Amino acid sequence: MKLFNIGLAMMVVAVIALPIVAVVNPINRDFVLYAFYFCGLLELIGLIFVLVHIIKLKKR
Repeated sequence: MKLFNIGLAMMVVAVIALPIVAVVNPINRDFVLYAFYFCGLLELIGLIFVLVHIIKLKKR
């Protein structure tokens, strides 16, 4: 359950952080672009954690 919670938390943080970064610093386009990459990476890692948790549950 811990992996599932961590994965969901990472995905929620990514979804909340991206609009904040885009609104706070819209002039620096490179910063916003890297924020997109970082939030996408957080989403991917969170999804992997959730999938690992689901696979562990199926093996039981």
